[in-house]
Amino acid sequence: MMKCPPPAVENCDGIFLSYDFLSRTKEFPHVKNATAQSWAFNSTSTVLNTGKFELKAWKIFIGFQHEEILVNAGGAVLMDGDDFPAAVGNGSYFSGSPQADLKTSIDTAGDLTQIQVKIQFSGTQFGVKPPGIPMPKTIRLVNDGYKCPAPTRRKTSMYVCCARNPKFKVKVLKTKFLPRQNGDLTISYDVLQAYGNNYIAQVTMENKNPLGRLDNWNLTWEWLRGEFISTMKGAYTHKIDYADCIYGVPGEIYTNMDFSEVMNCERKPVISDLPPEKANDTIVGRIPYCCRNGSLLPTILDPSKSKSVFQVQVYKIPPDVNRTALYPPEKWKIVGTLNPDYKCGLPIRVDATEFPDASGLSAVTTAIATWQIVCNITRPAKRNSRCCVSFSAYYNNSVIPCNTCACGCGDNKRCNRDAPSMLLPPEALLLPFENRTQKALAWAKIKHYNIPKPLPCGDNCGVSINWHVNTDYMSGWTARITLFNWGKMNFENWFTAIQMKKAYRGYKKVYSFNGTLIPELNHTIIFQGLPGLNFLMGETNGSDPTKDPRVPGKQQSVISITKTQTPAILLITFVVVIVILYFTILKPKNPEITSQPVVLEHFELIVLPAIKLNVSLGIVVTVNNRNYGGFEYQNSTAYVTYRGDVVAEAPIQADTIPARREHNISTTVIVLADKLLTNPKFLDDFKWGLGTLNFTSATTLHCKAIILKVFKKKATSDCTCDTSLFLGNISSHSDGKSTAKF
Repeated sequence: MMKCPPPAVENCDGIFLSYDFLSRTKEFPHVKNATAQSWAFNSTSTVLNTGKFELKAWKIFIGFQHEEILVNAGGAVLMDGDDFPAAVGNGSYFSGSPQADLKTSIDTAGDLTQIQVKIQFSGTQFGVKPPGIPMPKTIRLVNDGYKCPAPTRRKTSMYVCCARNPKFKVKVLKTKFLPRQNGDLTISYDVLQAYGNNYIAQVTMENKNPLGRLDNWNLTWEWLRGEFISTMKGAYTHKIDYADCIYGVPGEIYTNMDFSEVMNCERKPVISDLPPEKANDTIVGRIPYCCRNGSLLPTILDPSKSKSVFQVQVYKIPPDVNRTALYPPEKWKIVGTLNPDYKCGLPIRVDATEFPDASGLSAVTTAIATWQIVCNITRPAKRNSRCCVSFSAYYNNSVIPCNTCACGCGDNKRCNRDAPSMLLPPEALLLPFENRTQKALAWAKIKHYNIPKPLPCGDNCGVSINWHVNTDYMSGWTARITLFNWGKMNFENWFTAIQMKKAYRGYKKVYSFNGTLIPELNHTIIFQGLPGLNFLMGETNGSDPTKDPRVPGKQQSVISITKTQTPAILLITFVVVIVILYFTILKPKNPEITSQPVVLEHFELIVLPAIKLNVSLGIVVTVNNRNYGGFEYQNSTAYVTYRGDVVAEAPIQADTIPARREHNISTTVIVLADKLLTNPKFLDDFKWGLGTLNFTSATTLHCKAIILKVFKKKATSDCTCDTSLFLGNISSHSDGKSTAKF
């Protein structure tokens, strides 16, 4: 049931938006948990132009908040190009299709069909138990130049009037349609010839990103009005199928058409570029900028290879069987092999494209109608990259491989997706990941590295790059870059880019590649193959396929960097070297502290006429300093306890322990006889212990480690020793342990 517009629309001078909740029914399965119960809902949204200015390419945001899954949105499309069903629980943006522009009431004599759009929503939502009403958080217009206050809520409806912002400077359009936009990849859909029931369109794709690239591009769109592709030139569809035409609406309308000659009747065709050998084919070729296996290079590398063009003949069905009923396909998507992810917007009507006249005269011809689709590169999600980088250096014999699951993990559950990748010997980089296991395990055992269980997953990247610091000297340094192709496809006209913010000015030469400095791209250097070396071949079989691993395609070169233009690198290099030494060779290590056997230097026991005891103990502690720096320790005291009572003390004089040497710390302990004899357990130990006394000595040293006279680190060393004194044969036995903390 459609509702009448609220009275507020009468006072709106701008764009009036409304959202009306109509109905919902409980879906299967029926559950007791209200938050988990799904409901099928129906609602409408209205966009009405009540102002004095035409609204071109209207766009609205609806803040859905109940885990909604849209199944249909009649009269609109999702601006991000997603297909239905689409999860919109965090809100979503919509734009008009087929009616993208809203004229004014003044220019149309109040014709609602031209100034208003009604969107019919249907889908599933969760979590609101009746009699609650699941309404969105907000609705607003997102076109530039309009301001929307908070919407007004009325039980099952909400509405808002968005007025023009008086401070917004409106660009005066000198053309009938919207101006063209910029993006990483722009697509132009130009209608060249129009007939009653069909038209011929030309699709032009231009790569505008300085580092963007497409290989083997696959373009897809969706026909929303029953169209189908009859013929194509400069490209082809992956599936040549006309069954949907014969058994669908086209078969009922075009009863005399031979559909076996039709290229594709799918609602969502997948289109690819032709191979080079078809460039001069009189039937499918002879289209400028076609037939390059779907390769699109940046304009800074080769402008002639940054564009791809093909033509398509499209048949329409009623009620669009007239020359002026022209509608482009929607939901454009483009993907490639080893390429970034592109997100394409909606087709926007722009001024007709102009072409040079085919007769050769200094005249231009214009398209009948033109739509522009803008696609932009999106930031890849975690573990969704297309290639990865490993690192190695001359001063370390281990290689840091690509991250675990850098390009995805798939469904492999036998490996550990969260474990860090294992360090490898350099030769392991030449092997496919599945052949690296034995080398990785052997290397970990040799180097005493941790071995995760289960083992980490591979990087799963089709292409990887190794950056190896080759040499480092006073006036410069060199690096070796190696490209590995682990896939089957050969890459023609390959290139790679590196960003070197600090060393950029010192770039001198690359020896086997062609290097180009691009300062406007954040100090980026682009490398590409020299003539004859512009192919990065795919993976091939080993010498003996039955036992030898597959061999990746490779390209390699050495890069020379000078430090004369980057004096700060000298200081950075020095600091890096010092830090590396500090945390590897010079890293502080616990000293080995050994307590030597206690020496009984003097013992005197007099029983009569009064008990008198004098004991002198010689204590020696040997410290083995394994560090490349010396230890300075402060004055300290050694304590000897007997059954918990301190019965002796010995001073330890401050001293220095030399680097990588052993050093003895010695002292003489004079036992405090009165404290020993007054212990109630002493006589029992003397009588029943057969003349055995047990002592415990404890020593704490506070040290300072000095490395290269630069790094200083405090340390504390604790030594504990249990000593048994045998009175019968005047001997002793000791057992000690020590710990050190930095």
